[in-house]
Amino acid sequence: MSTQQSFGLAKGDRLTWRYEVIEPIGAGTEGEVYKIREKATGLTRAAKLYFKSKEHNSKRFIRYARKLDALKDCDIVVKYLHAEEVWINDRFIYCLISEYFAGAILEDMMKTYRGRRMPAFEALNLIHALTTGIEEIHARKEFHGDLHKGNIFVERNGVFFRLRTIDFHEWGRTPATERRADVLSIARLLYDITGGRDHYKKQPQAIRDICMGNRSDLILKKFPTVFHLRAHLETFEW
Repeated sequence: MSTQQSFGLAKGDRLTWRYEVIEPIGAGTEGEVYKIREKATGLTRAAKLYFKSKEHNSKRFIRYARKLDALKDCDIVVKYLHAEEVWINDRFIYCLISEYFAGAILEDMMKTYRGRRMPAFEALNLIHALTTGIEEIHARKEFHGDLHKGNIFVERNGVFFRLRTIDFHEWGRTPATERRADVLSIARLLYDITGGRDHYKKQPQAIRDICMGNRSDLILKKFPTVFHLRAHLETFEW
């Protein structure tokens, strides 16, 4: 069965008897995320709709919902509320209802910067917030598995960043391997949001000491766990 591109829901569309669509938020390989309104209360929520049918997605959906529930005390994890089965396009699909986080998707936020490059100190602040959040997940022997600019929501609070992550994945690799992959993804994000290859040589040493030329072997040698990366971010000298 091929994966569809969009459910095409628009403002005012009824999602279930309880919810109506406000606007689309984003999309990934598994599905789309919409900002929705609970009709009885007017409260704002988020809904993730899975492209594949209920029959094709059952195990993945249940595993994902349970993972969100298990990590509900981690501040960086979007707060899972409940699950729905929704009838769209002549079939039942899974719909996961969660809190609505008002921050912008990191990929969209980067468009507001000149040249889509975040200044070094600001980028390090954001990466520290991300690292601290992922460390909470790793402390519970879990992992994210697919960190990138399209599934991190960012909200500014003064000089600080509040983050939420979505779209946890399980690729079939061992949890230890996935946790190392999270470390590499964080370093890669720093590399990307500060300008990538075209601007890497001009970056301050504080950036290059983490990105390590985007070499996985050097990054993991220096930061074998996310704890080592977080400790470095809190103690390095400029």
